[in-house]
Amino acid sequence: MGQTFRKLFDSFFGNKEMRVVMLGLDAAGKTTILYKLHIGEVLSTVPTIGRIYVVDSLDRERIGKAKAEFQAIIRDPFMLNSVILVFANKQDMKGAMTPMEVCEGLGLYDLKNRRWHIQGTCALKGDGLYEGLDWLASTLKELQASGHSIGGSSSF
Repeated sequence: MGQTFRKLFDSFFGNKEMRVVMLGLDAAGKTTILYKLHIGEVLSTVPTIGRIYVVDSLDRERIGKAKAEFQAIIRDPFMLNSVILVFANKQDMKGAMTPMEVCEGLGLYDLKNRRWHIQGTCALKGDGLYEGLDWLASTLKELQASGHSIGGSSSF
């Protein structure tokens, strides 16, 4: 699966190096996603152009904390122009927040001049991971081809 991810990005960007950061609260599913994708490499320092934020959709009690962390991250000067992909993880669990509820909980609708997308996922099964990564790759390719800086409209 990791080779597929690498081939996807290589087909869009060739050998051009870029960085995508994955963040989220503890137990959100970041490590499970990386294991599922078989990614274990650390890239050299290059500009960060994409961000993946993982949310535990089952953890309703900490959505406020997830929002606070998310908002602090996206206000970071190094991340002002990055594309944002949110994985609303653990969608297979009964009682999980829907992607729309996670979107509202994080304040995604309030983001202006930022390109973002939320994707429901189940990291254990791999559900939704490729769809989200496909969006990220195609959005980055589109922005690169247009010559525009990263930013712009939102997406759901």
